[in-house]
Amino acid sequence: MDEDKAELEVKIDAPFLIRALDFETGLKHIMAPAFLGVTLGGIWEAFVMPHVGEIQLPNPIHGAFFISILLSPLLYRLLLDDEPSRWKEYTLGLSSLGFLFCMIWLSGWGAMFCGGYGALLVWVWICTDWGRYQLPPFRYGLWHALGINLGAFAGGVLTFTQL
Repeated sequence: MDEDKAELEVKIDAPFLIRALDFETGLKHIMAPAFLGVTLGGIWEAFVMPHVGEIQLPNPIHGAFFISILLSPLLYRLLLDDEPSRWKEYTLGLSSLGFLFCMIWLSGWGAMFCGGYGALLVWVWICTDWGRYQLPPFRYGLWHALGINLGAFAGGVLTFTQL
């Protein structure tokens, strides 16, 4: 009877579990940028949007990207902690996609699809694929820009509905 139990045991390879349950990547590259976007978008909606004119610009996504680009050296240090001299690459990735999203949200037509739904699909794909690799700072900046965009949109909408 004991021999049958011994044959049915399956050894679990620990490195696979470490890769599958990589909480550090999830916190640093998925949750932190999205939470930063929610926070900045909500603050922008609550305190800046009541004072802008009829055109409603800059919106919470613009404000979140503006502040996150200003804070990009600090974000690089906290989220990547790579070589200190490469923070400019991270800022370039963050600002290039941030500029594109700001233009999309300015366009009016199709902004919800391109800046919201399309960005969500790309972000989910990137989160499931890029988390397995060690990437250069530019690509981490692109990844974080997607999270900040979606987080700022969600934070702005949430704050607008609660005010």
